[in-house]
Amino acid sequence: MQGKIEAYIDSYDFITILIDRSIKFDDKKFYLVENNKSQELEIINCIDEGDFFKYLVRFIPTIELQKDYIIKDENDNNTLLRSGSIIREKKFEDIYYYDGPLGVDYSKERTIFRIWSPVAKEIYIELNKKNKSEKHILKYKSKGLWEVTVKGDLDSVGYLYFVRVFDRFIRINDPYAIAAGANANINYVINPEKLYKPKNKKPEFSGNYCDAIIYEASVRDFTQGVEGKYNGTYLGMLDDFVDSNDEPRGLKYIASLGVTHLQLLPVFDFGGVNDLDKDVEYNWGYNPVEYFVPSGWYSTNPNDPYKRINELLELIDAAHGLGLRINYDVVFNHVYKHELFAFDNLVPGYFYRVEANGSLSNSSGCGNVIASERLMARRFIKDVLIYVTKVFQASGFRFDLMGLLDVDTLNEAYEEISKIDNTIMVYGEGWNMMNPLPDEKRAHMYNHHRLPHYAFFNDRFRDYIRGGQWNKTQGFALGNERSIFDLNHLIMGSCIDYYKFDEPTRSINYVECHDNYTFYDYCKYYSSMDEKLIKNAAKLALEIVLISEGVPFIHAGQEFYRTKMGIENSYNSSDKINKIDYFRRNKYISNVDTVRDLIAIRKEFKLFRLSNHKDIENMVHPLDGITSGKTTGLFFEDSTDKMILYVKNDYNDSQLYSNGYSLIFDGKRRCNQLKDEYIFKQPGIYIFRKE
Repeated sequence: MQGKIEAYIDSYDFITILIDRSIKFDDKKFYLVENNKSQELEIINCIDEGDFFKYLVRFIPTIELQKDYIIKDENDNNTLLRSGSIIREKKFEDIYYYDGPLGVDYSKERTIFRIWSPVAKEIYIELNKKNKSEKHILKYKSKGLWEVTVKGDLDSVGYLYFVRVFDRFIRINDPYAIAAGANANINYVINPEKLYKPKNKKPEFSGNYCDAIIYEASVRDFTQGVEGKYNGTYLGMLDDFVDSNDEPRGLKYIASLGVTHLQLLPVFDFGGVNDLDKDVEYNWGYNPVEYFVPSGWYSTNPNDPYKRINELLELIDAAHGLGLRINYDVVFNHVYKHELFAFDNLVPGYFYRVEANGSLSNSSGCGNVIASERLMARRFIKDVLIYVTKVFQASGFRFDLMGLLDVDTLNEAYEEISKIDNTIMVYGEGWNMMNPLPDEKRAHMYNHHRLPHYAFFNDRFRDYIRGGQWNKTQGFALGNERSIFDLNHLIMGSCIDYYKFDEPTRSINYVECHDNYTFYDYCKYYSSMDEKLIKNAAKLALEIVLISEGVPFIHAGQEFYRTKMGIENSYNSSDKINKIDYFRRNKYISNVDTVRDLIAIRKEFKLFRLSNHKDIENMVHPLDGITSGKTTGLFFEDSTDKMILYVKNDYNDSQLYSNGYSLIFDGKRRCNQLKDEYIFKQPGIYIFRKE
């Protein structure tokens, strides 16, 4: 306790009053004071908590949460009455859930500012107009809404909110702001009509997840080495440079692989970096500061409120012109520095999950967990996704630590964004992480039947093919003898006999992503393999990713054995560790071409992109005759094609007879060979087709 007495509205039934032992008397009385008028409160109970006494007194229905009240005792010991855990009661949401407009509503004649806080006592906004500031007081409307209309054209005017919930004003950013200055030091009013107008339509996509090939990349990593002011920026991705091998960089290189979707590491405004001194700190970006605002770290001028928005829009437009759809990496499980984020300064205790003892949950490992199940938090998440889908034409969303979010929020979010684009992708990390949310409500992969439109990163696929990082098992691609039963099920989409999922569209097949070791580093630094063996293992692993039923996922640089020099978690390592090494790309261009050829084969033959388990059961069959502990074969057949996939992870000679099947992929390149027999010496996948 900070004083001798504290008081909290903890429910619609009672107020909690805590008093120091020194002021405890048998005939204790408490009064509610408003505007110098006092009303005695009915004491329900008194509990000795050791260091202090806790009284429960009857709640008075006339109390309005946006008004100031004092609690005092018979000796005039007094305290401000604060909102407590009442904000987590269902009745609170029944009364204060608000579905009207929030944020800034701009026109040349006037701008309306709206923000939500049922428990704030005062809110004002400070406008920064050409080195002078103006203060405008917001009025409380209803359902937690505060609002003010300011006349005149406020285009490019900066603003910040000042909120008093308890006894002092706190400066906050607008959680619904769509424009900001460097390092989120201020928000801005902008005119949406002045945003970049796209020239290209979003590329066509079937909506069948198995038709997608996802490539994960960081704007910063991909643009290190771009000359001049575009180094490390959105516009650096538009680099037109072509090297002496006729190999492009940036978006053009990614498009040349044949992938369909580019998943960008977070491009919302994030902390852990300095927008103005960009090389001082590095960060992947999983530190949300402003959800609706693009990152200023990637902008050529982070102080210009339009620049970062238009530059990101230009990047997306250029990607669309190259046939690439853009997937957003979003982080709704936590915020960066919750004490500075607007949520807890607007409605303390509402937007974050708490443990049984009242402390903030730290299941995210970041000091807080957003309570996505609470209606206004749910609304916020949906509003962000809708805005990004509309304004930035997002084609999909990858959800960070999705298992910390709740099922209902994600299902409602999909319903909303699929109205905008019915081919949109939604997927994420479906780990089941312990947290206060009941298990049946968590959006983890074991609840995939509750999330009919979502896909999940398949950790079983990763650990079987590569190996387990935490249990130190060695994977199939590293040359180890593993269960062929498991290998066949993974290649068949992890969905036969409910092996992991109900459909192949649920399985994001991967062996490497931005998290943890790259595949190359896993083999070299974690498993201490020989260099030649590493490259063959990495090639085999990526080939299995690209040819398996389900959704293939490639980490940027994986196609040329990307290394982070043994750094397992490079989220804040230097550019030297994280940057895309185009010299290494050119050194291993033959493996890049392998990936290009295999992607082309996958896109050509529907048999490798079957979208439901029944088709896989009918059209894909293991071939027992060519199966051993280190090899497997599968037969694929539909109305137009008959194909055989042969997979091996060793260096022993493997002899196969053609039986009229032509070899169309020889473990390295696309080909068209017809022999009576084939002898394969190297690890890899080999594809045959019946002429």
